[in-house]
Amino acid sequence: MRRCSSKPRRLWRPNSRMIQTDSPIPTTDHSFPETIRLDGWELADVHGQYSDTNSHADLYRFLMQWIDVSTYLNIGYSTFWQRHLTDANFLRLIDRIALPMLELHRESQHRSDLRLLDIGSGRGGAGIHANLTYGLEVKGVDITPYNVDRANENARRRGVWPAVSFVQGDAQNLPIETESMPMVWSIESPAHFPDKRKFLAEVHRVLKPGGIFAFSDLLAVEPRIAQWPDFYRAFLRVWDVPYLESFESYRSVLDGLGFELRISENVTKNNIDIYTRISGRYLMYFRVPAFYKWYAKRVKEKWGANLDNVRDHMLHSYNALSRGTIDYGLFWAVKKA
Repeated sequence: MRRCSSKPRRLWRPNSRMIQTDSPIPTTDHSFPETIRLDGWELADVHGQYSDTNSHADLYRFLMQWIDVSTYLNIGYSTFWQRHLTDANFLRLIDRIALPMLELHRESQHRSDLRLLDIGSGRGGAGIHANLTYGLEVKGVDITPYNVDRANENARRRGVWPAVSFVQGDAQNLPIETESMPMVWSIESPAHFPDKRKFLAEVHRVLKPGGIFAFSDLLAVEPRIAQWPDFYRAFLRVWDVPYLESFESYRSVLDGLGFELRISENVTKNNIDIYTRISGRYLMYFRVPAFYKWYAKRVKEKWGANLDNVRDHMLHSYNALSRGTIDYGLFWAVKKA
């Protein structure tokens, strides 16, 4: 457990933490307290962010300067020598999740079944990459109609539809038959799910016995949140997130549902810490009035982004992330036969 301090954390960290199956799995209930949930959260806010209709979507329009947000929406994965604001950082995260999943799949009794369920599939980038790179047949499920339409358009444009296709559906009530899928993943989307335990129970339902489940998510760091609750709540608000589970609560719930957790890693230094540094740099630039006035006009005219909304988003993100209230975790599990 990280020692609490009144000072923001240093943004460079040691190597990622890996926890193997011989690590003790907590048996107590680590579900996050209701008081940490975001008051007033609504699914409509998530739709607004990902349909480009609310103020939080301005961050994505701003990022269009460097990355293809019409296809990719995850935070990415980079090492210290790699440039982060490129499409390659999205693909690195997808590969980082895919490779251990496929290694576990090759060891399973379902190795000849190359179908993947992508939950919270966004605009289809991860599913398309899984097909083009690994030959997987992908069914994506996303609750936002705009994302589903864009994802299917992207799949057709890349020539992979219908081997890669997307439907509208709820992660907590999946339109998928019981014990029908050999592999399931969800990349960063669980943060937006209002009941992550129902989501995990649904994953367990649709997976074949011995099937593989991989996911990534933002993680609550409880000691830090206790010290900085207002910064944490502001972060939830600008990202339209109802609440976050912790590293320990996810491990506990997976075990209780009948998953065998094979690997879990904290890779905060490979994405969140990088985003925090980038945000801090731009917040510093924004303090120069002449630059801000010029840049606000430029991003509005060229990408349609309101820089006031972008600055608000970055500020609240930076305040929470620089104080260590949120980590980023990767998980790979097998459904027990």
